Amino acid sequence: MNEQIAPDDTLCADTLTRMRREKTKRKPRRLRRIVTLAVAAAIAMGCVTPALAAHVPEVYQALYAISPAAAQALMPVNEVCEDQGVRMEVVSAFVEGDTAGVYLTLTDTTGKLFGNSAPDLYDSYSLHYPARIGQLSHCHLVEYDAAAAAATYYIEIANVGGERYIGDKFTFSCRQLLIGRQKQAGAAVSYDLSNVPLAPQTAVHPINGASSLEAMPAEVDQQISNGGYAFLMPQGTLWQSDDGIFSLTAAGYADGYLHLQYAASQPLARDNHAELFLHAPDGTQIWHEYTVSYNDYENDISYTDFVYPVCYEDLPCCALSTDMYTTDARMEGNWQVTFRLESK
Repeated sequence: MNEQIAPDDTLCADTLTRMRREKTKRKPRRLRRIVTLAVAAAIAMGCVTPALAAHVPEVYQALYAISPAAAQALMPVNEVCEDQGVRMEVVSAFVEGDTAGVYLTLTDTTGKLFGNSAPDLYDSYSLHYPARIGQLSHCHLVEYDAAAAAATYYIEIANVGGERYIGDKFTFSCRQLLIGRQKQAGAAVSYDLSNVPLAPQTAVHPINGASSLEAMPAEVDQQISNGGYAFLMPQGTLWQSDDGIFSLTAAGYADGYLHLQYAASQPLARDNHAELFLHAPDGTQIWHEYTVSYNDYENDISYTDFVYPVCYEDLPCCALSTDMYTTDARMEGNWQVTFRLESK
Protein backbone atom coordinates (compact mmCIF):
# COMPACT_ATOMS: atom_id res chain seq x y z
CA MET A 1 0.00 0.00 0.00
CA ASN A 2 2.83 2.42 0.85
CA GLU A 3 4.51 1.66 -2.48
CA GLN A 4 1.31 2.59 -4.29
CA ILE A 5 1.13 6.07 -2.74
CA ALA A 6 4.86 6.90 -2.61
CA PRO A 7 5.95 9.92 -4.71
CA ASP A 8 9.06 10.00 -6.89
CA ASP A 9 12.57 10.80 -5.59
CA THR A 10 12.47 14.43 -6.78
CA LEU A 11 9.39 15.18 -4.70
CA CYS A 12 10.95 13.48 -1.64
CA ALA A 13 14.11 15.58 -1.93
CA ASP A 14 12.11 18.78 -2.40
CA THR A 15 9.93 17.99 0.64
CA LEU A 16 12.96 17.37 2.88
CA THR A 17 14.61 20.60 1.68
CA ARG A 18 11.47 22.59 2.52
CA MET A 19 11.36 20.93 5.97
CA ARG A 20 14.94 22.07 6.67
CA ARG A 21 14.05 25.64 5.67
CA GLU A 22 11.03 25.66 7.96
CA LYS A 23 13.11 24.29 10.82
CA THR A 24 15.68 27.09 10.42
CA LYS A 25 13.03 29.78 10.66
CA ARG A 26 11.78 28.37 13.98
CA LYS A 27 8.55 30.36 13.93
CA PRO A 28 5.86 28.90 16.22
CA ARG A 29 3.06 29.87 13.83
CA ARG A 30 4.58 27.53 11.24
CA LEU A 31 4.39 24.48 13.51
CA ARG A 32 1.33 22.99 11.82
CA ARG A 33 3.00 23.45 8.44
CA ILE A 34 6.15 21.68 9.67
CA VAL A 35 4.08 18.78 11.06
CA THR A 36 2.26 18.48 7.73
CA LEU A 37 5.51 18.43 5.78
CA ALA A 38 7.02 15.92 8.19
CA VAL A 39 4.08 13.59 7.69
CA ALA A 40 4.36 14.05 3.92
CA ALA A 41 7.99 13.01 4.13
CA ALA A 42 7.10 10.10 6.39
CA ILE A 43 4.59 8.89 3.81
CA ALA A 44 7.22 9.18 1.10
CA MET A 45 9.66 7.09 3.13
CA GLY A 46 7.03 4.56 4.20
CA CYS A 47 7.22 5.50 7.89
CA VAL A 48 3.51 6.08 8.57
CA THR A 49 1.90 2.87 9.78
CA PRO A 50 -1.76 2.15 10.59
CA ALA A 51 -0.89 2.05 14.31
CA LEU A 52 0.80 5.47 14.14
CA ALA A 53 -2.11 7.03 12.26
CA ALA A 54 -4.64 5.52 14.67
CA HIS A 55 -2.96 6.29 17.99
CA VAL A 56 -1.31 9.66 17.35
CA PRO A 57 -4.13 12.15 16.57
CA GLU A 58 -1.74 14.82 15.27
CA VAL A 59 -0.37 12.40 12.66
CA TYR A 60 -3.86 11.44 11.52
CA GLN A 61 -5.01 15.07 11.31
CA ALA A 62 -1.94 16.18 9.38
CA LEU A 63 -2.22 13.19 7.05
CA TYR A 64 -5.94 13.89 6.54
CA ALA A 65 -5.09 17.48 5.56
CA ILE A 66 -2.75 16.17 2.86
CA SER A 67 -4.84 13.26 1.60
CA PRO A 68 -8.13 12.13 3.18
CA ALA A 69 -8.02 8.96 1.09
CA ALA A 70 -4.55 8.03 2.36
CA ALA A 71 -5.55 8.85 5.94
CA GLN A 72 -8.55 6.55 5.79
CA ALA A 73 -6.56 3.81 4.04
CA LEU A 74 -4.08 3.78 6.95
CA MET A 75 -6.74 3.73 9.68
CA PRO A 76 -7.43 0.21 10.93
CA VAL A 77 -11.07 -0.79 11.35
CA ASN A 78 -11.83 -0.36 15.04
CA GLU A 79 -15.52 -0.13 15.80
CA VAL A 80 -15.10 0.27 19.58
CA CYS A 81 -13.32 3.05 21.49
CA GLU A 82 -13.19 3.90 25.20
CA ASP A 83 -12.17 7.14 26.91
CA GLN A 84 -13.00 8.81 30.24
CA GLY A 85 -15.02 5.77 31.31
CA VAL A 86 -17.31 5.94 28.25
CA ARG A 87 -17.27 3.26 25.54
CA MET A 88 -18.43 4.19 22.04
CA GLU A 89 -19.33 1.45 19.58
CA VAL A 90 -20.67 1.54 16.02
CA VAL A 91 -23.49 -1.00 15.83
CA SER A 92 -24.22 -0.61 12.13
CA ALA A 93 -23.65 1.88 9.34
CA PHE A 94 -24.67 2.37 5.73
CA VAL A 95 -24.32 4.84 2.88
CA GLU A 96 -26.96 5.63 0.29
CA GLY A 97 -25.87 8.15 -2.32
CA ASP A 98 -25.17 11.42 -0.53
CA THR A 99 -26.38 10.24 2.90
CA ALA A 100 -24.63 8.19 5.56
CA GLY A 101 -26.45 6.64 8.52
CA VAL A 102 -24.72 5.45 11.69
CA TYR A 103 -26.17 3.59 14.66
CA LEU A 104 -23.89 3.79 17.69
CA THR A 105 -24.03 3.20 21.42
CA LEU A 106 -22.44 5.04 24.32
CA THR A 107 -21.99 3.01 27.50
CA ASP A 108 -21.00 4.30 30.93
CA THR A 109 -18.53 1.64 32.02
CA THR A 110 -18.33 3.09 35.55
CA GLY A 111 -22.09 3.21 36.08
CA LYS A 112 -21.71 6.61 37.74
CA LEU A 113 -21.52 9.13 34.89
CA PHE A 114 -24.79 9.16 32.96
CA GLY A 115 -27.34 8.94 35.76
CA ASN A 116 -30.98 8.88 34.66
CA SER A 117 -30.58 10.52 31.26
CA ALA A 118 -28.62 9.87 28.10
CA PRO A 119 -25.73 12.21 27.28
CA ASP A 120 -25.96 14.68 24.44
CA LEU A 121 -23.26 14.69 21.75
CA TYR A 122 -23.39 18.53 21.72
CA ASP A 123 -22.83 18.80 17.93
CA SER A 124 -19.19 17.87 18.55
CA TYR A 125 -19.40 14.75 16.38
CA SER A 126 -18.08 14.42 12.85
CA LEU A 127 -17.95 11.86 10.07
CA HIS A 128 -14.57 12.57 8.51
CA TYR A 129 -15.26 13.14 4.83
CA PRO A 130 -13.95 15.97 2.61
CA ALA A 131 -17.33 17.17 1.30
CA ARG A 132 -16.78 19.93 -1.25
CA ILE A 133 -19.60 22.20 -0.02
CA GLY A 134 -20.36 20.96 3.49
CA GLN A 135 -22.53 18.55 5.44
CA LEU A 136 -25.84 18.58 7.29
CA SER A 137 -26.25 16.23 10.25
CA HIS A 138 -28.89 15.11 12.69
CA CYS A 139 -28.54 13.04 15.87
CA HIS A 140 -31.56 11.18 17.30
CA LEU A 141 -31.66 9.31 20.61
CA VAL A 142 -33.17 5.90 19.85
CA GLU A 143 -33.16 4.42 23.35
CA TYR A 144 -31.62 4.88 26.78
CA ASP A 145 -31.29 1.93 29.14
CA ALA A 146 -30.70 3.49 32.56
CA ALA A 147 -30.06 0.11 34.21
CA ALA A 148 -27.26 -0.69 31.76
CA ALA A 149 -26.20 3.00 31.48
CA ALA A 150 -26.25 2.58 27.68
CA ALA A 151 -27.63 4.97 25.07
CA THR A 152 -28.30 4.17 21.41
CA TYR A 153 -28.28 6.91 18.76
CA TYR A 154 -29.00 7.19 15.07
CA ILE A 155 -26.89 9.81 13.30
CA GLU A 156 -27.54 10.88 9.73
CA ILE A 157 -24.99 12.96 7.83
CA ALA A 158 -25.75 14.21 4.31
CA ASN A 159 -23.40 15.95 1.90
CA VAL A 160 -24.76 19.32 0.73
CA GLY A 161 -25.47 19.52 -2.98
CA GLY A 162 -26.08 15.80 -3.47
CA GLU A 163 -22.38 14.82 -3.49
CA ARG A 164 -22.21 11.02 -3.29
CA TYR A 165 -19.97 9.32 -0.74
CA ILE A 166 -16.91 7.63 -2.22
CA GLY A 167 -15.00 4.88 -0.43
CA ASP A 168 -16.02 2.26 2.08
CA LYS A 169 -14.03 3.06 5.24
CA PHE A 170 -14.80 6.11 7.38
CA THR A 171 -13.84 7.58 10.75
CA PHE A 172 -16.42 8.96 13.18
CA SER A 173 -15.33 11.05 16.16
CA CYS A 174 -16.87 12.87 19.10
CA ARG A 175 -15.11 15.35 21.40
CA GLN A 176 -17.68 16.41 24.00
CA LEU A 177 -20.64 14.96 25.89
CA LEU A 178 -23.24 16.89 27.86
CA ILE A 179 -24.15 15.00 31.03
CA GLY A 180 -27.40 15.35 32.96
CA ARG A 181 -29.64 16.94 30.31
CA GLN A 182 -32.90 18.15 31.83
CA LYS A 183 -36.03 19.84 30.52
CA GLN A 184 -38.44 21.89 32.59
CA ALA A 185 -41.56 22.45 30.50
CA GLY A 186 -44.36 24.98 30.92
CA ALA A 187 -42.83 27.03 33.75
CA ALA A 188 -44.67 30.29 34.38
CA VAL A 189 -42.82 33.55 33.72
CA SER A 190 -44.19 36.09 36.21
CA TYR A 191 -44.00 39.42 34.38
CA ASP A 192 -46.79 41.98 34.12
CA LEU A 193 -47.14 42.67 30.39
CA SER A 194 -49.14 45.83 31.10
CA ASN A 195 -45.77 47.43 31.99
CA VAL A 196 -44.24 46.92 28.53
CA PRO A 197 -42.70 50.25 27.44
CA LEU A 198 -43.29 51.78 24.02
CA ALA A 199 -40.37 52.54 21.69
CA PRO A 200 -37.72 50.75 23.83
CA GLN A 201 -34.01 51.53 23.53
CA THR A 202 -31.98 49.25 21.28
CA ALA A 203 -28.33 48.51 20.52
CA VAL A 204 -26.87 46.85 17.43
CA HIS A 205 -25.02 43.53 17.87
CA PRO A 206 -23.80 40.91 15.40
CA ILE A 207 -26.30 38.06 15.08
CA ASN A 208 -25.19 34.61 16.26
CA GLY A 209 -28.48 32.91 15.45
CA ALA A 210 -31.90 33.57 13.96
CA SER A 211 -35.05 31.54 13.40
CA SER A 212 -38.49 32.03 11.92
CA LEU A 213 -41.54 29.81 11.51
CA GLU A 214 -41.92 31.15 7.98
CA ALA A 215 -39.83 33.49 5.82
CA MET A 216 -37.75 35.97 7.79
CA PRO A 217 -39.19 39.52 7.49
CA ALA A 218 -37.42 41.58 4.81
CA GLU A 219 -36.32 44.28 7.27
CA VAL A 220 -34.67 41.67 9.51
CA ASP A 221 -32.90 40.12 6.52
CA GLN A 222 -31.65 43.58 5.63
CA GLN A 223 -30.23 44.13 9.12
CA ILE A 224 -28.53 40.73 9.00
CA SER A 225 -27.00 41.62 5.62
CA ASN A 226 -25.71 44.89 7.08
CA GLY A 227 -23.86 43.02 9.82
CA GLY A 228 -26.11 43.39 12.85
CA TYR A 229 -29.55 43.67 14.44
CA ALA A 230 -31.05 46.31 16.76
CA PHE A 231 -31.53 44.22 19.91
CA LEU A 232 -33.35 45.44 23.00
CA MET A 233 -31.02 46.98 25.55
CA PRO A 234 -31.10 45.03 28.87
CA GLN A 235 -33.35 46.72 31.42
CA GLY A 236 -32.44 44.64 34.47
CA THR A 237 -33.84 41.36 35.76
CA LEU A 238 -37.57 41.41 35.00
CA TRP A 239 -37.90 37.71 35.91
CA GLN A 240 -35.45 34.92 36.76
CA SER A 241 -35.64 31.13 37.00
CA ASP A 242 -35.13 29.47 40.39
CA ASP A 243 -31.67 28.22 39.43
CA GLY A 244 -30.64 31.67 38.13
CA ILE A 245 -29.73 30.32 34.68
CA PHE A 246 -32.52 32.05 32.71
CA SER A 247 -33.93 35.54 32.97
CA LEU A 248 -36.19 38.02 31.20
CA THR A 249 -33.96 41.05 30.69
CA ALA A 250 -35.97 43.48 28.52
CA ALA A 251 -39.38 44.15 27.03
CA GLY A 252 -40.73 46.67 24.53
CA TYR A 253 -43.45 47.30 21.95
CA ALA A 254 -42.84 48.82 18.51
CA ASP A 255 -44.49 48.73 15.07
CA GLY A 256 -47.21 46.27 16.09
CA TYR A 257 -44.83 43.76 17.67
CA LEU A 258 -44.01 42.74 21.24
CA HIS A 259 -40.26 42.33 21.76
CA LEU A 260 -39.04 40.26 24.72
CA GLN A 261 -35.39 39.58 25.51
CA TYR A 262 -34.51 36.28 27.17
CA ALA A 263 -31.02 35.56 28.55
CA ALA A 264 -29.39 32.17 29.21
CA SER A 265 -26.12 31.68 31.09
CA GLN A 266 -23.49 29.14 29.94
CA PRO A 267 -25.05 28.44 26.53
CA LEU A 268 -21.60 27.67 25.09
CA ALA A 269 -20.18 25.65 27.99
CA ARG A 270 -23.34 23.61 28.65
CA ASP A 271 -25.78 24.38 25.83
CA ASN A 272 -28.31 25.88 28.26
CA HIS A 273 -31.19 27.31 26.22
CA ALA A 274 -34.92 27.98 26.45
CA GLU A 275 -38.10 28.82 24.56
CA LEU A 276 -40.38 31.68 25.54
CA PHE A 277 -44.12 31.38 24.86
CA LEU A 278 -46.78 34.10 24.73
CA HIS A 279 -50.40 33.14 25.51
CA ALA A 280 -53.41 35.21 24.40
CA PRO A 281 -56.17 36.22 26.87
CA ASP A 282 -58.18 33.10 25.86
CA GLY A 283 -55.17 30.86 26.57
CA THR A 284 -54.22 30.10 22.96
CA GLN A 285 -50.57 30.41 22.03
CA ILE A 286 -49.33 33.36 19.99
CA TRP A 287 -46.36 32.10 17.98
CA HIS A 288 -43.36 34.33 17.64
CA GLU A 289 -42.73 35.88 14.24
CA TYR A 290 -38.98 35.34 14.58
CA THR A 291 -36.10 35.22 17.07
CA VAL A 292 -32.57 36.65 16.89
CA SER A 293 -29.66 35.99 19.25
CA TYR A 294 -26.24 37.37 20.12
CA ASN A 295 -23.59 36.10 22.52
CA ASP A 296 -21.65 37.82 25.28
CA TYR A 297 -18.63 35.55 24.92
CA GLU A 298 -16.71 37.05 27.84
CA ASN A 299 -19.43 36.09 30.33
CA ASP A 300 -20.88 33.15 28.35
CA ILE A 301 -24.40 34.60 28.15
CA SER A 302 -26.74 34.38 25.18
CA TYR A 303 -29.39 37.06 24.61
CA THR A 304 -32.39 36.18 22.42
CA ASP A 305 -35.08 38.61 21.29
CA PHE A 306 -38.47 36.94 20.76
CA VAL A 307 -40.79 38.99 18.53
CA TYR A 308 -44.58 38.42 18.58
CA PRO A 309 -47.38 39.95 16.45
CA VAL A 310 -49.94 41.11 19.04
CA CYS A 311 -52.07 44.17 19.76
CA TYR A 312 -50.72 46.41 22.50
CA GLU A 313 -54.18 46.64 24.09
CA ASP A 314 -54.26 42.85 24.61
CA LEU A 315 -50.97 42.66 26.49
CA PRO A 316 -52.31 43.19 30.05
CA CYS A 317 -54.37 39.98 29.73
CA CYS A 318 -51.61 37.90 28.07
CA ALA A 319 -49.30 35.53 29.94
CA LEU A 320 -45.81 34.05 29.48
CA SER A 321 -44.37 30.57 29.99
CA THR A 322 -41.08 28.88 29.18
CA ASP A 323 -39.43 25.54 28.42
CA MET A 324 -35.90 25.41 29.87
CA TYR A 325 -33.10 23.00 28.92
CA THR A 326 -30.09 22.65 31.22
CA THR A 327 -27.03 20.43 31.63
CA ASP A 328 -25.20 19.37 34.80
CA ALA A 329 -21.72 19.02 33.27
CA ARG A 330 -19.73 18.80 30.05
CA MET A 331 -17.27 15.95 29.52
CA GLU A 332 -14.26 16.34 27.23
CA GLY A 333 -12.82 13.27 25.55
CA ASN A 334 -11.51 11.70 22.37
CA TRP A 335 -13.88 9.06 21.08
CA GLN A 336 -12.97 7.89 17.60
CA VAL A 337 -13.93 4.77 15.67
CA THR A 338 -13.21 3.66 12.12
CA PHE A 339 -15.61 1.33 10.32
CA ARG A 340 -16.76 0.22 6.91
CA LEU A 341 -19.89 1.66 5.30
CA GLU A 342 -22.02 -0.65 3.23
CA SER A 343 -24.04 0.71 0.31
CA LYS A 344 -27.78 0.14 0.55
